[in-house]
Amino acid sequence: MIKILTDSSCVISQQDAEKIGVDVIPLGITFGSEAYLDGVNITTEEFYKKLLEGKQYPHTSQPSPQELDERFRKAKEEGTTLLFLPLSSKISGTYESALRIKEQGGYDNVYVYDTLCTTIMLELLVREAAKRTHLSIEELIEYVDNLRKRAKLFAGIDTLEYLAKGGRLNTATAAIGTLLKVKPLIIISAQGTIDVIGKKLGAKMGIKAVAEMIDLNKIDKQYGVRFLYSYDPQNTKELIERIGLKEDEIVELTDLGPIVGTHIGPNAYGYVFVEKEE
Repeated sequence: MIKILTDSSCVISQQDAEKIGVDVIPLGITFGSEAYLDGVNITTEEFYKKLLEGKQYPHTSQPSPQELDERFRKAKEEGTTLLFLPLSSKISGTYESALRIKEQGGYDNVYVYDTLCTTIMLELLVREAAKRTHLSIEELIEYVDNLRKRAKLFAGIDTLEYLAKGGRLNTATAAIGTLLKVKPLIIISAQGTIDVIGKKLGAKMGIKAVAEMIDLNKIDKQYGVRFLYSYDPQNTKELIERIGLKEDEIVELTDLGPIVGTHIGPNAYGYVFVEKEE
């Protein structure tokens, strides 16, 4: 029996996770001295209220070694093969921590795969892997690897402020960008990094640019297109309208939640799709 384990950066609800037989480890969020677990004792609505109204910038944290060890040990005791799909090793230390615990604990039943992604791209991998747990672990990892290589994420951010606060951007650059109303355009690269690939003046120009990045002829329609937003979906709704997708090609519209919201702030917009195999 194969079980899928992931972390809460994949923005899958606990209810949905239970339906598809996936376990989710909550990641941590702190506002000053106040500590929370994503989806456990803070909701997305509560997070954005604190982010927008509070004076303290939040920080995120990976699962504790004890938490990971407990999950791995439980799977071993149950005789379960566990496939752990955490967020990208280029964004978090969760992957490396999980590898150490696997090796130290002798958990030969645990396979740790570096997804090189996060948010709804990670959710895509998790959901599709959960449909295929009847495969051997080698076949399942090969499938996930192939899917990840074809998955693409394009998005726009409303402000540079949160990237700067999180130490991911020079503060002076962020101040100039905010003054000029620059809207960064980002991707999750094949290497698992979040890269700024362009900047547009104003939300309308940013949405137009992101809409033009998708080639509808290259989409593998069995996976559809997943749309993302943070806090307010209005920009994403405009993006969907501009792209002109058919209703059956839109899989979902998902709020990115606290973990990613910490780093990109509100009003982000974008999508994930899978390219056809050549």
